[in-house]
Amino acid sequence: MRAMHGSHPFARSTARPCSWWQRVADLIAALALVVAVTPMALAQPVEVVYNTFSDPNNANDPRAIAQTKMIAEFERQNPNIKVRVVVDPTGANGARTLRIRADSPDVIRATNFQMPEYVATGSLLQLDDLVKRDKVDQNDWLVPLAAGMVRGHLFGLQQDYRIPILIYRKHLLDAAKVTPPRTWDDVCTAGAKLSKGNVAGYAIPIGTTGGIGGAQAFGEFHLSTLLSAPDGKYFADDNRAIAFSKDAFIRGAQVIKDQFVKCKSTPMASLQYGYNEVHDGLRAGTVAMATFGLYRYRGIQAQGAGEDLAWAPAPGVRPDDPQAVYGFQLTINAFSKQKEAAWQFVKFMTSPAAQAIAAQGGEVVARASAYNDPYFATPQG
Repeated sequence: MRAMHGSHPFARSTARPCSWWQRVADLIAALALVVAVTPMALAQPVEVVYNTFSDPNNANDPRAIAQTKMIAEFERQNPNIKVRVVVDPTGANGARTLRIRADSPDVIRATNFQMPEYVATGSLLQLDDLVKRDKVDQNDWLVPLAAGMVRGHLFGLQQDYRIPILIYRKHLLDAAKVTPPRTWDDVCTAGAKLSKGNVAGYAIPIGTTGGIGGAQAFGEFHLSTLLSAPDGKYFADDNRAIAFSKDAFIRGAQVIKDQFVKCKSTPMASLQYGYNEVHDGLRAGTVAMATFGLYRYRGIQAQGAGEDLAWAPAPGVRPDDPQAVYGFQLTINAFSKQKEAAWQFVKFMTSPAAQAIAAQGGEVVARASAYNDPYFATPQG
């Protein structure tokens, strides 16, 4: 095209005329070619907000470190999705979000026992169709996926399980010449010998720190086993009627009371203990032993207890009594504006590959095939 000089702004071009519609068509064709060649270049970035108790800034927590690695791998595989973590130690933010039907956070980590309440808010997305659409293996779980259903539907995918074990400091038990207790009667005897000076023989956490609501650690490690029905339920299927018996309640209350009053195995200060105090006591050696979560073992060991830390089966009324187990599910906010991206995140975080990373942080992961990872053939695994 010939140049147009300033003194002739409307001078005619000698180029072949081209209609306006032809130019639009050419432009659309060019854009289509660019999109076809580089689809991700023009895709808009998406942020998924993840509500969890694990703080990515805590460099001393193996579980938090593993979580950061999992998120980094997800973002690597999904460069168009970024994850922002909202730290919610008590779970209050997640619960409030669902009750007021806010659209963020998008993904909320919830305990199994919270699920009926959360589903009742109408704020959790049903996942049944997504699981079928993406062919998520419903048999590749330590506990069948259907066991986590509420009202006959999936509202979350299981991420991990909380298994109670007896965690103890070896040098303290060796000095007192006691062995890990198998029954509550054994706890009574051994705990009394271990309770000396500033050392709590057997800690029972009835305080409120580090959990959801009041005395969650007490419910998780003690009441859930002492009170629940043989099928592990506190409540009947209507989530209202009590499932445990009066006899179980009286027996459980007496077992706990005896440790404080009759046996002196548990100091009264333990009434103030929650997750954090028991964790720190085992780490520092001011708690000799406690029924605590297997998922905490790696962190306590790394934070000071070292090779002096050991574990054994949790004591029961009888030796080898089964322990009630619960865990966490990943759920999607039904009012999220990023449901598909949130689903991709949930699907990845509960995948065997991501679960193998979580296991390295000490979690007891939910996917059965994750345990085929080479990590589990190492001494650490």
